[in-house]
Amino acid sequence: MRLFDMVGCLSSAMDLVSPEVAGHHIRVGAVAFKLGETVGLPGQRCADLALAGMLHDMGAFALKDRLSTLAFESDDQTHPEIGYRLLLSYPEFASAAGLVRSHHAAWNNDSRPKTVFLPDLELGNLLCLADRVETLLPRSPGESVDRDFILARIRSGTGRMFNPWWVDALEELVDTGFLEQVSESDAIDLRMTIPDENNPLLGGKDVSRLARLFSQVIDFRCRFTATHSRGVSATSMAIAHELRMSGDNRDALEVASELHDLGKLGVPNEIIMKPAALDEKETATMQRHAEHGYNALSAAPGLEEVAELVGQHHERLDGTGYPHGLKGARIGLASRVLAVSDVFTAMGEDRPYRAGIELHKIVESLQELADRKALDPDVVSTVSARRHDLDGIRRHAQAQALKDFDHFSGTLAP
Repeated sequence: MRLFDMVGCLSSAMDLVSPEVAGHHIRVGAVAFKLGETVGLPGQRCADLALAGMLHDMGAFALKDRLSTLAFESDDQTHPEIGYRLLLSYPEFASAAGLVRSHHAAWNNDSRPKTVFLPDLELGNLLCLADRVETLLPRSPGESVDRDFILARIRSGTGRMFNPWWVDALEELVDTGFLEQVSESDAIDLRMTIPDENNPLLGGKDVSRLARLFSQVIDFRCRFTATHSRGVSATSMAIAHELRMSGDNRDALEVASELHDLGKLGVPNEIIMKPAALDEKETATMQRHAEHGYNALSAAPGLEEVAELVGQHHERLDGTGYPHGLKGARIGLASRVLAVSDVFTAMGEDRPYRAGIELHKIVESLQELADRKALDPDVVSTVSARRHDLDGIRRHAQAQALKDFDHFSGTLAP
């Protein structure tokens, strides 16, 4: 698969936080890419702008922070800094990281980040312009693009908020009808024309590394969820080893374990953090995350098997699971392993409404689910036999994930 196909999955999932911002990230990427082409930037820098646009708000873990970025102007530098730090660890995003860091930096403003190199500030400001342009596009289907309104708003910030050169490029771009094309396109079908040399093929290890990055975006919304995907992944891989699963199935399981909760980006924090049982409406919202994750991943060529596992990780062999109530043989071994790993990890974690459950009680609960054929008896038997080893593996992985979370959340104070 190509880099931009995988990034598109996260871009789509981040837009789940609100219907009002559906397609926001990929459209910002498209506008930034086209602006870069319009001013004659090299192809790789245009690709960096597209990547940065598709990922620019990834540091906004909380819903309220995410929604506030749709204001016309913002001096928030917290989520750009977090996004920068997350991206910087991955060579594929090293150049885009600096643009994400400066995408809220005004062109003529003493509050610019002092640690950002000038080239990143210049292109970060172009990304800032693309971000603001996208927020001015129609939010309702069938509503026409008001070119005069958009240009008037942007011109009002020329020389203060935006580099005049970028504004000139926008005016040239507007005359081509590009904004209408962006506004009218379905977000998931909109593709930037990225040459293959700027859109590398990803091998299995590359996909696994990027899945880890995506899992941090999913889990880092609060301390209670900060380590969950890492724990599920470590547990799944240990069980897969015990069951001698084949390499291809194991690789897909590893990626799916990191991404199994991708759809939870569309679940409000107040539901995830609720210190009590969810009501019927909240439960329905929570349960949609499996289908949301499947939809985001299935659009990427090469992730079909991963998408299927993500979509099935709450299915149960007796048909009592969701979203489709699948039964028995319709649920493959990898999905069964992921389901057990998810339950095993979740029960051992502290949650807002309870402390982590003791290991022997977790195994008892898993066995009860296996006895009534909700979870796979063979997988549960493996967990029971290796309970202490698996618990140690899970705890070690989650301890490292917690260190990562504390690094990103604890070093951003002014």
